[in-house]
Amino acid sequence: MKRFFVLSLVCVLFFTIGCASKDSGYHNYVPRDFGGNLESYLELVEKGYIDTATNNKVNVSLDSSNAAYSNIRRLINNGRPVVKDAVNIEQMLNYFNYSYVNDTDKALKIFTEVADCPWNDSNKLVQIGIKAKEFELDNEKPNNFVFLLDVSGSMGFDNKLPLMINAFKLLIDNLNDQDRISIVTYAAGDKVVLDGGFGFEKTRISAIVSDLTASGSTHGSKGIYKAYELAEKYFVEGGNNRVFLGTDGDFNVGITSIEGLKRFISQKRETGVYLTVLGFGEGNLKASTMDTLAQAGNGNYYYIDSILEAQKVFVSELGGTLMTVAKDTKAQVEFNPEVVEKYRVIGYENKILTDEEFENEETDAGEIGAGHTTVCLIEIVLKENQAENPEIFKCTLRYKDPTTFISNEIVATCSEITEIPSNDFIFASGVAEFGLLLRDSEFKSNASYNNIIERIDKPEILTDAYRQEFLELVRKVRNGNQN
Repeated sequence: MKRFFVLSLVCVLFFTIGCASKDSGYHNYVPRDFGGNLESYLELVEKGYIDTATNNKVNVSLDSSNAAYSNIRRLINNGRPVVKDAVNIEQMLNYFNYSYVNDTDKALKIFTEVADCPWNDSNKLVQIGIKAKEFELDNEKPNNFVFLLDVSGSMGFDNKLPLMINAFKLLIDNLNDQDRISIVTYAAGDKVVLDGGFGFEKTRISAIVSDLTASGSTHGSKGIYKAYELAEKYFVEGGNNRVFLGTDGDFNVGITSIEGLKRFISQKRETGVYLTVLGFGEGNLKASTMDTLAQAGNGNYYYIDSILEAQKVFVSELGGTLMTVAKDTKAQVEFNPEVVEKYRVIGYENKILTDEEFENEETDAGEIGAGHTTVCLIEIVLKENQAENPEIFKCTLRYKDPTTFISNEIVATCSEITEIPSNDFIFASGVAEFGLLLRDSEFKSNASYNNIIERIDKPEILTDAYRQEFLELVRKVRNGNQN
């Protein structure tokens, strides 16, 4: 059944792309403002260059959240302007699959590559890929899931509650018989509509979800309290205990401050209950709230713009969505100051850690799901007159086992500059370059949509429907902006 869903997804994506390339207006992207837009995003202030003589180490928190890409796709396809703070480049990179294979006994493996920077001939580009090991879900041990669903009046649009219902029904279809499911809804108040049901009751659970309707204000805090209460009630030792929050992020009654919500969820993550945040809709989308909550709750954030995206999250990449293999994941990149003059991290604006935070095992960092790839790109300026094959940088990766909480450390070094970059490097650099252009970054240098298209429009690079779709988005924006 899962293979059928995956095949269907790929076919529909190809169909969508093929149809869009005709006279459907797909290549005539003209951003336009929509009245009443109340969407909000976390402020992202780009990092400038850092001189290695001052500080040759950079530390970042790593996770597998990828909401920014599907949200940007929604904005572009709907003819809406892409605001700078919606362009989270590391989440855009994390959306795609790469050819890395983790063949070790560790949960994570490091891959490094350095090549010419495509948008700045004077610089080089460092690519660090972190590949999580593929794990099959343990069918012998029940999962404990709580669906926390926003049914307030703001959810009463086709791309909100109806889409959310269909998305969660995909997850329900993939439940094991002994999985425990609870459902909490919130609007003017919270309501427990299912208390500890079992996975073999798929028909009943789907019917409960299908009957949900939208009305009232958004008293999100009460629902969050109840969801964690139920997650703790049915807690499975050593199992997968998770709250799924489905919302547009518009909490307007109760604990409305980001800090208040963050404090509560931060306290609850110590219980071993993870949080997955699923964003829906447009107009009043509060990506800022959802991203913050996901980071606070040892979780990840996804944006669902279509049933195809729901299938990606809940069917084809279900293991990665449900199963965290590395918690508090953080990387330290230490550049050799004899080789690298200065460096600039691309993206990760809100995920930079101090040296003290990197060394402290109690520091909360990111979570990575099974099979996911997390990519970090760093633009560097090399010094002249270097020794032959000197070490360029060292990458130290630290993470905890999500069950035992035992800390692990992996180290990789890089001393080679690749003349012919890998296909993964070429594609990832294209995604980053697209992000720089959408942000109108002061560091975009010679970046252009044409350069991206010329570089990635090759069958060995466009290896799946998602990458092909990306190419079409670039063309659409290019033809609308003529840049």
